[in-house]
Amino acid sequence: MHSINKKQSSSYGILYVVATPIGNINDITYRAVEILSKVQLIATEDTRHSKKLLNFYGIKTKQTSYHKHNELEKSNFLINFLIKGNNVAVISDAGTPCISDPGDILIKKAHENNIVVSPVPGASSLISAISVSGEASDIFKFIGFLPKKVSQKLDIFKRHYKSDSSLIFFESPNRVLKTLYELKKIYSGNKKLFIAREITKVYENIFILTIDDWIKYFDFNDGERQKGEFIFLIPKNKKSEKIIINEEIESFIKVLLESDISYRSALKATCKYFGVKKNDIYKEYINLAKK
Repeated sequence: MHSINKKQSSSYGILYVVATPIGNINDITYRAVEILSKVQLIATEDTRHSKKLLNFYGIKTKQTSYHKHNELEKSNFLINFLIKGNNVAVISDAGTPCISDPGDILIKKAHENNIVVSPVPGASSLISAISVSGEASDIFKFIGFLPKKVSQKLDIFKRHYKSDSSLIFFESPNRVLKTLYELKKIYSGNKKLFIAREITKVYENIFILTIDDWIKYFDFNDGERQKGEFIFLIPKNKKSEKIIINEEIESFIKVLLESDISYRSALKATCKYFGVKKNDIYKEYINLAKK
């Protein structure tokens, strides 16, 4: 661990990657407050937002904005500032920086310039959600925010169905219901899904429900339920769990059969496209060949 007061072997400063609260302002470490108080500059995603946290802890350190629209230009400035022997802390609006937030460019440049990069661990919405999910403690895949295109989202869900890991992603309030309906195209409505909303905040909600029950929950005439920040966790499929036999698969098979290919070939192509085993859908669709 690098101490800010320790004499460095290099004349360069240290870049600290500091975790800040994700909701509850008390969720910050003593070390983080110390580092933020003693560095020469804090690179923040939103200076106005971070000012509230700094004021709360009496931190007077100067801020500079560092976000996705200026990170290339500002990274060069910060690297030069570090090379001159100044210490810098980088923080995001909430949680641990560089996880679905700006920061990668700066950190890569720091490593390239032999500048020490030191983590100051703390709150993380991703890790917090995993810890209370009862799932994904061994193998999981985190993809940040889903793409906007439906076809791309469905491809992600299809690939996950074939994997042996849990899938975790962030979702915005205005897309929660839409995403649930898209999940239902691939998974059974009885598939259990973990969703955490507003972790550590006043209106924190953490539930495990089926996809159908989640749809009912959010479709209820209560706009408050769709507000806030959401984390979805789709548990890995159990060996006994079968893929949903849904309209999309049925339509896919029908189109293939209408092209005059054999039922065996249609079934094989369907299994390959959706990433499922033949036995999972054979009994459900055997009658399609007779229609």
